[in-house]
Amino acid sequence: MIYFDNSATTRPYKEVVDLIAKISYEEFGNPASLHAFGMRAERILEQARKQLAETLKADPEEIVFTSGGTESINMAIKGTAEAMKRSGKHILSTPIEHPAALESLKVLEDMGFSVEMLSVDGKGFVDLEELKRKIRKDTILVNIMMVNNETGVIQPVTEAGQIIKSVNPGTVFHVDAVQAYGKLPIDTRSLKADIMSFSAHKIHGPRGVGMMYLRHGTKIRPILSGGGQERQYRSGTVNVPGIAGFACAAVRKTSQMEQDNSNIRKVRERLISELKSRMPDQIRINSPEDGLPGILSISFRSIKSEVILHALEQHEIYVSSGSACSSKKNSISHVIRALNIPAPWSDGTIRFSFCGDNTEEEAVVCAQALQDILNTFALTK
Repeated sequence: MIYFDNSATTRPYKEVVDLIAKISYEEFGNPASLHAFGMRAERILEQARKQLAETLKADPEEIVFTSGGTESINMAIKGTAEAMKRSGKHILSTPIEHPAALESLKVLEDMGFSVEMLSVDGKGFVDLEELKRKIRKDTILVNIMMVNNETGVIQPVTEAGQIIKSVNPGTVFHVDAVQAYGKLPIDTRSLKADIMSFSAHKIHGPRGVGMMYLRHGTKIRPILSGGGQERQYRSGTVNVPGIAGFACAAVRKTSQMEQDNSNIRKVRERLISELKSRMPDQIRINSPEDGLPGILSISFRSIKSEVILHALEQHEIYVSSGSACSSKKNSISHVIRALNIPAPWSDGTIRFSFCGDNTEEEAVVCAQALQDILNTFALTK
């Protein structure tokens, strides 16, 4: 099996699975309980909070645990809007955000907020000059993802944050860092983001666990009502085993980031070179050269992405046609549309996403399979 769909989800590290099983069975107390068994669970929870904060150079008190990236993004966007609505109702974002962000923004529009989309160029880079021009006194939120989940474009969020705070210090800056965490260095002390969203299963941690970085002094309104866990920000019994697994994965992934990226870059470059040598006129690379190495978007001329995806599946090679959160909608993704990729190519867009365990040999096998698939398709037309 060749798994080139690591942006959708990753295989958990063995030590993560073992740790989750151990805590689930032996330390199953509720960290909100006042007895000693509950306090043991609370110590595990706070140790994980500290470990995760260290990977971001943040304070443990700035970490809020959630059920995943989607909840973190929803809480950041909707919670900020509710908390800041007396200051204004103007929000800026981009058209290539994750569906969790775009759908949250649609909800806010229905509630009377004004959502304005910033332009992106042919590779998906946000226009910083336009950002500077469009921030207003009543701009309460700017939402920009750090790494696009379909093309791997790395947005200049450090520069964006500096612009936002220089024009309107009161504007909250949310950065969706789900695809960036563990793959790019993140220092919350230098980054001007007020809120950041993260997910465990993108870095070989468990599904159903996420976190939000909430800078000291940033105001948001909770979107869940209940017992007031996570300092009143996120009610619900805390997933201690999953959070411990998240911390375990994060410590390992951030410590081997450079090694993983070096290996991933070799796999990416090998796949590109093999495809260019085998079918130079049949591919269009959508990802920028300086994008995240682990995400590679390629369009194939005049063939549906679903055809390629399922043909590769017969070779036990697993890829995706875009975001896993919207891949079943049978339409060209909003990201590809925003990049204005022409019709002969846009229908046949495939996302290859790699991890540190992938190899150059896998890239060669994948390229050969793609060549066979396209040759077969050409003969049957």
